[in-house]
Amino acid sequence: MSTFPIPNDSNVTNTGRIACSSEAKDGTTTECACKATDSVVYSVEQLQAVPEESHRVLSCGNPTKAATLQPGESVLDLGSGGGIDTFLAAAKVGLDGFAIGLDISPEVVSQARSSAQRQGMFPPHVAFVEVSPHSAALPIKSNSIDCVLSNCLPSFLPMVKKSTVFREIYRVLKPGGRVVLDDIIAKKDFSPQMKEDLGYYVGCIAGAIKIEQYQTLMRDAGFPDPEFVDNKADLNVYVTPTYVESNPSGCCGVPEPESNQSNCCGACGDQSQSVSSPDDILARLRGEDLNRLAAAYQIYAIKPKKDAIEISSVKETPLLKWWDAFPAVQEANIPVMQRDELRKKVKHISELRLAIIDVRNFDYAGGHIKGSVQLIAQTFHNDLHGFHERFVTKEDVVFYCGSSSGRAPRCAGWYMDHLTAQKVSPQPRVWILEGGMKGWLEDFEGDDSIEY
Repeated sequence: MSTFPIPNDSNVTNTGRIACSSEAKDGTTTECACKATDSVVYSVEQLQAVPEESHRVLSCGNPTKAATLQPGESVLDLGSGGGIDTFLAAAKVGLDGFAIGLDISPEVVSQARSSAQRQGMFPPHVAFVEVSPHSAALPIKSNSIDCVLSNCLPSFLPMVKKSTVFREIYRVLKPGGRVVLDDIIAKKDFSPQMKEDLGYYVGCIAGAIKIEQYQTLMRDAGFPDPEFVDNKADLNVYVTPTYVESNPSGCCGVPEPESNQSNCCGACGDQSQSVSSPDDILARLRGEDLNRLAAAYQIYAIKPKKDAIEISSVKETPLLKWWDAFPAVQEANIPVMQRDELRKKVKHISELRLAIIDVRNFDYAGGHIKGSVQLIAQTFHNDLHGFHERFVTKEDVVFYCGSSSGRAPRCAGWYMDHLTAQKVSPQPRVWILEGGMKGWLEDFEGDDSIEY
């Protein structure tokens, strides 16, 4: 398998992160999105069916259109950006399914989460997860995904990372599961200047590989018969004056003059490292027939059913860590309430402004502390505002789980972060119960402080 020189990985990844963050803050208008998506076949109905903020059009195709998604399926969208493909997938799989988008930009992920919440879409069924650009593994369980989607991501990865992502796609797919990719395929070998010119990453060209290389990567990952279909898209649309003026930093366009930020199709090149100005890059792009260099393809493949793997019938999130679907806790200094102290309060709970929150799921064997309110940790973050409104009169809010070492601190931290973000004053005192329910049972089993 042949490879080609690539720019420094850290430059590629970091500039992609910066560009995505910038565009997430600026947003994209529906009019601009419609102009961009004419060439990649998003219908007006599709664009109107998803949050406007997801129209970031970081794409070279429309994978959901060909994915034949069914209700109840689990879908993974790699390089989800503003979330358009994830949202379209969520509508297909419904509340019995899962639609998960992965992206490297924290700002983009945050924006997609906010868009989802405004539409009443929450984890675990619709989730956006930030992933490290340096992580080799996807944060997804093996054999848990029915369909993997990706829109123009592989062409932005260095060759070694292309190989890794295809192996990971194979790992997470269920036997018989499918992958639908829209990507750029090179038609010819590029010159060294073109390979090294980071400006061509803006044009979705420099990272593209030839179809024979693509086939080899997929077959090496375990997909025996990948299919490649030319979308017949006109790649020159991305360097027309009309498009560039409408989308000065849009997908597959060019950065704005005097800006060090490239577009957000993926892990773009670092323009600050280039000796060429944005105008020079645009002039070169306009001087090339991009359709002569590359083409937009849709790629299909199926994971064989050769391995007898037992797939659980229980519907649970494909995420390895369910909490990855939510923001990281910012408040780490949460006080601990001793068991003896809470036991004294429990005896007079009707007289106190006290809330005891049990955030265990279905692992509450042995009962729960008298007066507890059951709220499952996996969905606690979805309605922090409602939680606060419910317990706004309480002076003390105590969280516990099995051992109070995972779910309880996380939920307590999210609540404290919410109080801080909303500038609530005065704030209730938020606690974690020492030792959780396990410690409580060790000290007080058989006590009237336990309800069953």
